Amino acid sequence: MKKDDHFLAGSLLKSSGIKGEVILKFNNDCPEEIQKLESIFIDVDNKLVPFFIEKIKSKSTSTAVVKLEDIDQEEKATEFSGSEFYISHEQVKVLNISADEPIDVSGYKVKDQNNKLVGEVIEYIDITKNPLLNVKTESGEVLIPAKDELIIEVDDDLQEILINIPEGLLDLD
Repeated sequence: MKKDDHFLAGSLLKSSGIKGEVILKFNNDCPEEIQKLESIFIDVDNKLVPFFIEKIKSKSTSTAVVKLEDIDQEEKATEFSGSEFYISHEQVKVLNISADEPIDVSGYKVKDQNNKLVGEVIEYIDITKNPLLNVKTESGEVLIPAKDELIIEVDDDLQEILINIPEGLLDLD
């Protein structure tokens, strides 16, 4: 199955308990209709492998605990920690997930164009035509424009954002 035919919904954080349950971290808020989710596709060696859901329960606004068929031990569940999970486009519609919602980048490290650490994202502020990153730095908080033309790279694996920061922006105290 192709990733292009599916929606990246989030990642598997870690196992939960000894019966093979896993904590799912959604890139956006955990959908209210989470009980309607029948299966997920886990990225295994760059291929999407379907797993059917035995039971699922919301844990927080962005996480859920899921019991997948054929995963019945903590060790098996741990093998998938850090893996991305996808859902079909049909499930996106059933769950009322907006495919355009911004990915949650809270906690990502922000580096400037010289690869120097600036700080950590506290929140993404979605303002039409002027999105911002609220970044905690050593000297406080700073708002950095999050426009596509300034973002050099977003590395979800390392949770880092490399951004071309306008000259003088960080000099403001």
